Amino acid sequence: MSESNIVSDRRRRAPIRAVERAFHDAIDRLLAGKPKVPKLRRLAAEGRLNINPSTVALEAGHSRTLIGLENCRLPAVRNRILSATRGDEIATPRTAAEVITRLREQIVQLKRELAAALEGQSEHFLARELAEREAAKWRDAFRRKEDHAREDATIHPIRPSRPKR
Repeated sequence: MSESNIVSDRRRRAPIRAVERAFHDAIDRLLAGKPKVPKLRRLAAEGRLNINPSTVALEAGHSRTLIGLENCRLPAVRNRILSATRGDEIATPRTAAEVITRLREQIVQLKRELAAALEGQSEHFLARELAEREAAKWRDAFRRKEDHAREDATIHPIRPSRPKR
């Protein structure tokens, strides 16, 4: 084999499906707590193994940039990693600026939720008022009909009615 063939063999990329499969296998191993990489095995034994794009890439043996960015080449793998991690847990802020930023974001979110709740409440109130008015209208019409029927029952014709043919 010539030197150019050896270089071209080393630089040949794996198909994207194979890379994706390697990432999914790595995620499965990390979720099971049985990584192949010694460093990750040690972290798993200590109970400090975090599943994130860096650890998955290390376990898969591929570049982190394939799954590490928002507009990466393998968004399905990235979404699986993000859903597997505990995104619900909030890390404690380390600086006052982080606390202030989080509180401001929370205030904005709560204001949006309040505005949406108030809008929904006003729509519900108007719909209820409309329904109550409609019900009152039909209730009054039914009462009028009953009253007319009672009045008609007390009226006696002077002449007997002719039988219908």
